[in-house]
Amino acid sequence: MEIKKYFLNLLLPEECILCGKIIIETANYYPICSSCEDLLKPVKGNICPGCGISLISEKKKCLRCRDSESNYLSNRSLFKYSGYIKEVIYQYKFNDRKNLSFYFAKKLSKVLIEQYSDSIIVPVPGRRIVKKDRGWEHIDLIGKILKHNYKLPIKKLLVRKGKKAQKTLSREKRAENLRKSIILREKIKSIPDSVVLIDDVFTTGTTVNECAGILKSAGVKEIYSLTIALD
Repeated sequence: MEIKKYFLNLLLPEECILCGKIIIETANYYPICSSCEDLLKPVKGNICPGCGISLISEKKKCLRCRDSESNYLSNRSLFKYSGYIKEVIYQYKFNDRKNLSFYFAKKLSKVLIEQYSDSIIVPVPGRRIVKKDRGWEHIDLIGKILKHNYKLPIKKLLVRKGKKAQKTLSREKRAENLRKSIILREKIKSIPDSVVLIDDVFTTGTTVNECAGILKSAGVKEIYSLTIALD
């Protein structure tokens, strides 16, 4: 596979989606050069255990999480949804750059192995109409790589019926839009005790909370969330 990739790079060299330079590295399968990859800085420091936002006070939780209850125990986001990572996510989701799934899977796998080794990984389900139109779904594809390349336990416990996209809606409208649109998959043989939901962007937490509520009602005892970016 590495030899094949090497010769493909010679014949059809790929450009970095961020700087436009020809990528000479052969070990990766995604269009980000090593220099630009170094610019994608992960979230560090003191963060809220509820939503993952950076804390600016001595309080253990942010104001929003102190004033609300969630069906999930915590969210961890790898990046802040801005700058370079925002562009990478845009290219992946809307410019059909499917091979960026290898980059996201690599970053997610490290945290999943280190912090959620006792949990089953459950992808947040995307809208079926998107998969039908595009031929693939972004979180589903990342889940497949996590399963086959990193041998991580993936279970598709949830499905989503066709509803409006969440990104343009307010917090209240998001909750209304999601209600009854995400359901438990039929014919599930067993329900795990602990799961970690994976998704691309954590905005209001409404989608994760809805998924977590369904899993909790099904008997899951511990539910966590891991997302690529925090908006």
